[in-house]
Amino acid sequence: MTAELIVHAPIDGWACSLDEVLDEAFAGRIVGDGLALDPTGTTVRAPFDGVVAGVARTGHAVSVRSDLGPEILIHLGLETVGLNGAGFTTHVAAGARVRLGDPLLTLDLDVIAAGARSLISPVLLANEGRVRLLPLDRSVAAGEPIMAVEIAVAQAKAGGVGGAVLSRTVRAPLPHGLHARPASRIAAAARDFDSRIRLSFGERSAEATSLTAMMTLGLKDGDDLILSAEGPQAEQALEALTVLIASGLGEGAAHEAAAPASPTPAAHAAPETGEDGELIFTGVTAAPGLTLGRAVRLRQAEIEVPEHGRGVMLEQAALQQALSAVRGRIEASVASGGSHRRAILAAHLAFLDDPGLLATAQEAVEAGRSAGFAWRTATQGGVALFRSLGDARTAERADDLMDLERQVLIELSGEAAPAPMVLGAGSVILADDLLPSQLIALDAVKVAGLCTARGGPTSHVAILAAAMGVPALVAVGVGLEEVDDGALVVLDADGRRLIAHPSAARQARAQSAVAARDRRRAEARALAAEDCRTADGVRIEVFANLGDAAEAAPAVAGGAEGCGLLRTEFLFLERQSAPTEDEQLAQYQAIADALDGRPLVVRTLDAGGDKPLPYLPMPQEENPALGLRGVRTGLHRPDLLLTQLRAICRVRSKGTVAVMLPMIASAAEIRQVRALLDIAASETGTSAPLLGVMIETPAAAVTADLLAPHIDFVSIGTNDLTQYALAMDRQNAHLAAQLDGLHSAVLRLIAQTAAGAAGTRWVGVCGGLASDPVAAPILIGLGVTELSAAPSMVAEIKAVARAVTLEDCRDLAAQALSLDSAEAVRALAEDRLAALLKTPVVGAVA
Repeated sequence: MTAELIVHAPIDGWACSLDEVLDEAFAGRIVGDGLALDPTGTTVRAPFDGVVAGVARTGHAVSVRSDLGPEILIHLGLETVGLNGAGFTTHVAAGARVRLGDPLLTLDLDVIAAGARSLISPVLLANEGRVRLLPLDRSVAAGEPIMAVEIAVAQAKAGGVGGAVLSRTVRAPLPHGLHARPASRIAAAARDFDSRIRLSFGERSAEATSLTAMMTLGLKDGDDLILSAEGPQAEQALEALTVLIASGLGEGAAHEAAAPASPTPAAHAAPETGEDGELIFTGVTAAPGLTLGRAVRLRQAEIEVPEHGRGVMLEQAALQQALSAVRGRIEASVASGGSHRRAILAAHLAFLDDPGLLATAQEAVEAGRSAGFAWRTATQGGVALFRSLGDARTAERADDLMDLERQVLIELSGEAAPAPMVLGAGSVILADDLLPSQLIALDAVKVAGLCTARGGPTSHVAILAAAMGVPALVAVGVGLEEVDDGALVVLDADGRRLIAHPSAARQARAQSAVAARDRRRAEARALAAEDCRTADGVRIEVFANLGDAAEAAPAVAGGAEGCGLLRTEFLFLERQSAPTEDEQLAQYQAIADALDGRPLVVRTLDAGGDKPLPYLPMPQEENPALGLRGVRTGLHRPDLLLTQLRAICRVRSKGTVAVMLPMIASAAEIRQVRALLDIAASETGTSAPLLGVMIETPAAAVTADLLAPHIDFVSIGTNDLTQYALAMDRQNAHLAAQLDGLHSAVLRLIAQTAAGAAGTRWVGVCGGLASDPVAAPILIGLGVTELSAAPSMVAEIKAVARAVTLEDCRDLAAQALSLDSAEAVRALAEDRLAALLKTPVVGAVA
């Protein structure tokens, strides 16, 4: 059985087909199906009885939802969002119940016509259902039936979930827009509530369970987003999603590198000609490094798909089977690899479950198209819209959809997936563009570098390359086709260049630099397992920062003398309820076992700010970085903190197990946690572990001497300390080049911390500077005795420490404190360290 909703004209005007609308998203039915009106009247009225689902803050769009479920979007004019409300007067708010013909908006057509691209106004079905246009004359009066929406009875019942429509506006701190990863977090949270949730921004709206639809909103950092929810759990859903979105959806510095300040070169840029016939291409650094190798051209053939299907039932079954097979492969691959790879593949899984994509493909199958043609139609619609939004980071997410399109089409073809490329050692992969699944399939040991004609520095391929430690250059232009397969190339990602057919002199310089780097790294790895002491015998402990249990054993194999920072957020994120004490204990114990008696420092939950938890609602904050985050969250919810402390107390290890508190600003906070720790130890019948703090606020740094009597150690988190000392948001890409922990202000705070905490067991650094070879001697010179680095950098940090004396370090630190810029400090440290190591630590080949 089906039900039918009659939609009435919301305004007097001339009716026309969406094909006549001069906008790709509307004409292509990507936003929704329906028709368009060229208005002659000035009052926009309700097209049926229902509820106002959303009103654009600029007044140029309004949507009304019927109790049967369908939602109609009325978009007044084209490119009218730029009018910022001029010409539009609103008479209703989201959540208001309206009857057919009630006024929604009043228009000043002269003002709108002067500033808009066109007055043509699409009237669209914004969610599920089938549109049937009614016979019309070109001239239409407000209130005249214009189309019918046919829906299944089951859908009609589901659509009218009942209850008032609640709405809330939230500002979204998303430095990279609403791309795949944060959108998948919203979708995952929305599915857990018995309510219908929509997001509205500007002229677009999206179901909160549709990853694709949300990404097409074009949301940018700091934009105001309207959330609306209807159903039994509407209030809880709005609360959870408001907290989740307001706190950044986990899109902080831990997830991506800042985009480079350099502009992306034009796609048609031709290579320069260098000495002896060299071809020199300029691009954008996606992952740093330098390599000399042979070009390996990666090409992919277009997959042909028939347009017409063999019958709806057969094509539906084929599509479902293909989607299931691809999902199975991705799920199996998620279990292996690093955290970046797992996050990217998890976003791919979210696309496969995207109701918007699946509905579009299903409609195409029902219209007689083949499964392959239907899937390509669905994915290409999303790809086109992502790339039309004018945001480079959102456009890069189109690569993920193209990747999934190809994987599903290969599965539908019935042919075996292409065999992985056979690579020789030192292969530099050249491609027009590269998909994440293609990079994952390559032999990582033999991939020396990546260079693509297209792509961007924040793409998932760039993130994977950086995690693999592979130099990568992107956006060098179509001229890359001029490089022959097998040609000798120098990939100088640090210098943003690819040099094909390098001269003998350049080859020699590159070989010398690569050999020196490889020799230094090999020597460092050979000695990685030994304790670290400076050249004059001063003991410096080098630990590893860990993000989950899987990273512990590889870190030990790489020379880590312990874990100086266990980020416990991995246990608390991506779930709808807090982990139990036993769940936490199992993970902490597994890490302690892998460390085999080496120290384990467990940081308590650092939630809030850029790490939202759907089950831990927080009040909306204008600046979450200055609000309830770090230890403040634990003290706000002492039940969660006590459970975590109990789990840590129960860990059994031959070595030290310690608790570390994030975002400390006062001794009073330490005393409160100390009391909870004593309770946890008493309740579990154990001895209280060591208690330390992270120095991330200037307040903690300058009062380290006052904190010291209450703690056993300090560890300096240089990422946040730099942010707070310089008053620069570390999620702001425009400030990335200035956010350097070697700024003398930050170094002086580190020096003050070390002096104030000198009586504690150790003074450590666990932030980004601890993984920077150039910074290590300065930190040692300032009084730091423990460095907790990224696991991949442990061996190199140890090698640097062994090459210097304490006197060298103190002299370098003293000079650094007197310099007036981080650039000057880096230049000084690089020169000094290069002289000690007899080879450059960083730098490009000219």
